[in-house]
Amino acid sequence: MSSLPFKLVSADSHIVEPPTLWTDRMEPRFRDRAPRIERGEKGDEFVCEGIAIPRKGIGLMATMKKYRDPDDLRFDMNGRWEDVPAAAYDPLARIAELDREGIEAELIYTSLGLIMYTIEDGDFQTACFRAFNDWLADFCSAAPRRLFGVAMIPPHSPERAVAELERCARLGLRGAMVSVDEDDDQSYSHPDYDRLWRAAAKHNMPISLHVAASTESFRRTSNAFTDFSLGFTPAMFTIANMIFEGIFDRHPDLKVISVENDAAWPLAMLERMDDRFLRDQGWAGKSQGLAPGTIPSRVFREHVACSFMRDRTAIVNRDIIGKGNIMWGSDYPHFDGGWPDAAGRLAAQFEGVPPEDQLRIGRTNCIAFYGLPLETAAATGREAEVAGG
Repeated sequence: MSSLPFKLVSADSHIVEPPTLWTDRMEPRFRDRAPRIERGEKGDEFVCEGIAIPRKGIGLMATMKKYRDPDDLRFDMNGRWEDVPAAAYDPLARIAELDREGIEAELIYTSLGLIMYTIEDGDFQTACFRAFNDWLADFCSAAPRRLFGVAMIPPHSPERAVAELERCARLGLRGAMVSVDEDDDQSYSHPDYDRLWRAAAKHNMPISLHVAASTESFRRTSNAFTDFSLGFTPAMFTIANMIFEGIFDRHPDLKVISVENDAAWPLAMLERMDDRFLRDQGWAGKSQGLAPGTIPSRVFREHVACSFMRDRTAIVNRDIIGKGNIMWGSDYPHFDGGWPDAAGRLAAQFEGVPPEDQLRIGRTNCIAFYGLPLETAAATGREAEVAGG
């Protein structure tokens, strides 16, 4: 099926949590409160206390019909578990799916857990995240050179966050997802978070800012189209603030990735950041952390990556954003993901792009960013020609 001369590596893919993941794996004191999927009248529902919608339909993950008609975009919240693709929760089926799609490896995120960052009970939330992380590590262990998990990190306590990141590093997970929004009372520049950034750098676990994984509601307006069109803005604010607050100066090995926010948004930010930092220090005051003479856009290009599904604008402007800073993700198995025929869909976005840049965006940027144990390009057939430029 592949329309590209190399195998892809997805920087953003997902599982869908089985109905009994939490009821089977939660520590005993929270077992009676465990999140779960229940049969509803119109569709199956994710039931979890502390989320914005305590009973949320799973229809946007019940995507089997995409195989029958990829252009059928009529999805809503109603759906049944039996319509969730088996590859979303069965690792052997997942490997077969990757082989069909021409994908060698992928970074894998939660699905239902994205909305669990709003849970305010820190003990309960941490128990939920630990149970998920254990399950994900088991899932990825079926193919440890192809399936790379991203841990859910509890957002309310830096101490809990460090402990879970270090535990997940021992489990073999490759990235750490925090809330895409900073806490109003304690931003990521607060000294208490330095331990987390040190741990992430030490264990080579990039920090993920995934769309919708937020302690705040994903909804910002009364219009869903507005909210989803501008869903990248929390990541934009968080990353800009991390740069200006000097977090990357203090932690030179720290890496951060904006996930499923697409990748063109830095075009509106990088040049302006450089200009404001040059011109505004007289009235805005010195940055609390960024050294004078530092170029913010350079900090971005040295530490930050962005993943996308469909973003021709980012691809065309890769020289401005940074050729090494954008990478593709399939978003499998979600309703709006760039699948099936992921390679063909990406190839259509690559019109006019040199083969060496296609290889970067579709494969090698992700490998380098995460330090994955993969070859940058296979040494056979047309792939070797692409690797040679």
